[in-house]
Amino acid sequence: MPSGEANHWETALAIPDIEGFLRSLVERIPPGRVTTFRALAEALGDPGAARFVGQWLVRPENQSLPVHRVVHASGDVGRLAFGTWEEKAARLQAEGVRVVGHKVDPLPRYFFWDFPTQRPLEALRKEQERLATQVRLSPLPAWETVAGVDVAYRDGEAVAAYVLADRQGEPLDFVTAEVEVKFPYIPTYLSWREIPAYLAVLEKARQAGLEADVLLVDGNGILHPKRIGVASHLGVLIGRPTVGVAKRRLCGEVNTTGMVVGEWRPVVLEGETVGAALRTGRNQTIFISPGHLADLPSSLELVTQLVREHPLPEPLRWAHEVAGEAVQAKGT
Repeated sequence: MPSGEANHWETALAIPDIEGFLRSLVERIPPGRVTTFRALAEALGDPGAARFVGQWLVRPENQSLPVHRVVHASGDVGRLAFGTWEEKAARLQAEGVRVVGHKVDPLPRYFFWDFPTQRPLEALRKEQERLATQVRLSPLPAWETVAGVDVAYRDGEAVAAYVLADRQGEPLDFVTAEVEVKFPYIPTYLSWREIPAYLAVLEKARQAGLEADVLLVDGNGILHPKRIGVASHLGVLIGRPTVGVAKRRLCGEVNTTGMVVGEWRPVVLEGETVGAALRTGRNQTIFISPGHLADLPSSLELVTQLVREHPLPEPLRWAHEVAGEAVQAKGT
C-alpha cells in the first residue's frame, strides 16, 4: 500500500455518524406522540437495524433523550430503559398519550413517523452494491507469506493486529494499530466499523516491510447479503488478495449435521455457492469465503493448510491473540 494511501481510503469510506443521526431522530419525536424501534430504523435507512436502535436507546448516556416515546410495533409500552414500564406509561400519559394496560391505545392516533432523514444506511447499501461489482474472483496467486488481521475493542477504540506468517503458519512478525471507533456494530455493515483499523495496521505493516502475499481477514468475503463482506470490501479498496474467515454464519444455508473434523460443506445463498463451512474442531465450524482476487477452492485450500490444533487458521489465531492482549494491556 503506497504511503498515505491508508488515509486516502479511510476518507473514501465516508463513515456517517449513525449515532448522531439516531440521536437527532429521537429528539424530533414531539410530546404526545410515539414512534417505534422499527420506524427509527427505517428512518436510518434499514428496518433490519431495529435491534441496534433498541440497544442504543438503553445506553446510560442517552437518559436525557425522550426515549420513553419509543414503543414496540404492537403498541406495547415496554420497560423504560432507566426505570419501570409503569414509569414510562406515566410519562406518556402526562404528555396526553392514552395507555390502556401495557399498550398505547390506539397506536395510530399517536404514531409519529414524519422524520426528515438522509437515510444513511440506505446510502451505505448502495455503496456496497457498487463495490460488489468490483470484486474479482480468481484462484489465489502463488504465495509464500500470509497475514492474519483481526480487531479487538475497548472503550471506544479499535485495536487491529497484523501477524505475518510463513507457508506453515508460523508467525514471522507482527504490528498493531489503534484507531477511534466511529461506527457502531450493525450486522452487514461491519466494514465501516473495522476497515479504518485494518487500513491503519496495514500501513504500519507496509512501513515495516511486512507486506504479505495474501490477507486472511476475520470476517466474511462474498458470504454476505450484498456479496461484499469486510474481507471483500477491504480487498477491493487495497487491490490485494483477501480471504474471509468468520466464526459464525451471517447468511446462506448449509447443513452441518454430522460433520467431522476436516470436512467442509458449501454455503448456498440465493442458489449460489458463496462460501464453505469447515469443521475445524469437535464443536467448532468456521465459514470461509473468497474476499477479492481469490476463489472458493483456493481459499478453502489455503485455510485448510493453515489450520492446526486451534479452530482458526494459525495467522488468524495469532492475530486474535495479539489484538486481545493489546486491548488488555491498555486496561492495565
